[in-house]
Amino acid sequence: MTENLFLISAIISILSLDITIAFQVLISSPIFSCTILGWLLGDIRLGIELGFIFQLLWLGKIPAGAYIVPEGNIASMIAVVLVLLNRENGWENTTLVVVFLEAILVSYLGSLLTLYYRKFNGKILNLMVQEVEKIHINILLLLELSSMISYFLAVFLLAYLVLRISSLSLPALIPVIGKLFENQFAVAKPVIVGIGLASIYPILKEVFTKLPGKKLETNRYI
Repeated sequence: MTENLFLISAIISILSLDITIAFQVLISSPIFSCTILGWLLGDIRLGIELGFIFQLLWLGKIPAGAYIVPEGNIASMIAVVLVLLNRENGWENTTLVVVFLEAILVSYLGSLLTLYYRKFNGKILNLMVQEVEKIHINILLLLELSSMISYFLAVFLLAYLVLRISSLSLPALIPVIGKLFENQFAVAKPVIVGIGLASIYPILKEVFTKLPGKKLETNRYI
């Protein structure tokens, strides 16, 4: 199990590089990353389903400029792994609810990680500016690589610790909660989807309520 968690944490870290550090091809988005993890862990259907749910949940959280938002991509990847690892425990609804609440906590831990990483990256940027002036290409590449590796290791550590602690605690915790609330938690999935739709409602409203007439009215004064 420990070896599997190391490998899974490494995969999550590699996918997380796509968030801001490298690639930039959206594979860190839940709809893609959860599908990939579902495929690797033997249940691509559940990976796609959870990816869709978590994509809705975090879609309205946009890290514009220096604004720090909950790190939903990392949290979604850790959450889908936890659901997949516990999918045969007989407490499907309870597992989803417990992991969902844990994912919210992880997303805020991820935002703290992002905050500290930005401060660290700012120091690296200052060093890179100095090396640009000296035209030291090799040192520039080394600094860029060190920035990527530091983020990889930070996400790896976060993912591994959460997965390790959860793998020890959830098998005991979920049955206790499930015996009390499994049937009531049957509404958890549609509720989470509803929360996701509510979070993107302002975006959808802005898109669909922009009338051509308003644009024309503005253009009159140009």
